[in-house]
Amino acid sequence: MTEYHLDRPDLATTYDELSDSQFAKGSELVEALEIAPNHVVLDIGAGTGRLGRKVLGTKLGPAGKLIGIDPLPERIKVANAKNDFANGHYQVGSAEDLGFQADTSVDVVYLSSVFHWVQDKRNTLSEIHRVLKPKGKIGITTGAKELAEATPIRQILKRILSAPKYHGVVDPNATVSTRQGTTSTELIKLLTESGFELERLQVRRNVIRHRNATVYVDFSEASSFGNYLAHVPDNLKQEVRAAYVKALEALDDGNGIEGVNFGISVVARKNDELAALVAKLLGNAAESPANRAQG
Repeated sequence: MTEYHLDRPDLATTYDELSDSQFAKGSELVEALEIAPNHVVLDIGAGTGRLGRKVLGTKLGPAGKLIGIDPLPERIKVANAKNDFANGHYQVGSAEDLGFQADTSVDVVYLSSVFHWVQDKRNTLSEIHRVLKPKGKIGITTGAKELAEATPIRQILKRILSAPKYHGVVDPNATVSTRQGTTSTELIKLLTESGFELERLQVRRNVIRHRNATVYVDFSEASSFGNYLAHVPDNLKQEVRAAYVKALEALDDGNGIEGVNFGISVVARKNDELAALVAKLLGNAAESPANRAQG
């Protein structure tokens, strides 16, 4: 389970400084969403507001509005401190509860490098569907769970945590983002069942270069707000971190560490007809003779 209380002011600051790769992916997503100057935009998991500031400065005019929410107060503090736009607002909030926003009041919602952290994905998509205007758009970038282990760096950490000394103490497969992530197929299913019509889906290999091994681990800890090694007992964290940095240094080719991950980028549109059809089909399934007999 995601532990939000693990975040710290230094992690929030580090993330704002080192999040170039996630900012780049988010920027591509924003372009695909075709945001207009008068749109109302909801940025879920806004973090330190870096992507939101780009939307406010390059996509929205004075008539537009951006609301950014994040469950991490330290990130929202940074976002508000750096926000110079009168039509941008950041607040602490949860993806699963958008009660502050009226029905059909938002043109575009995006979750950039966020969805794998969301615990109740169905309720989140239901809330997004509620607040979006007819034919409003949702954009998501997230990790591809089916390919999470297909990277050298992930294998290095798994090998360290699989050492005999950690048997029975650490589960090497228990990283939070992997446990709570989705495969591309699961994400399509979730969106369709929530009343969204898929417009675009890409699964791509992302290459990120970091100055050195320490910076890579710093980024990993900051981007996961302290959850990166949360499955490691506190008394072993520094030991594991040191071993991880040392192992990663072997990958430094003189130009830093090349990190690879596989991500999903999705754009979908609210489709009320599809939502009604899904609701009808699910309702019929619930009322089927077989299900009534089981009840």
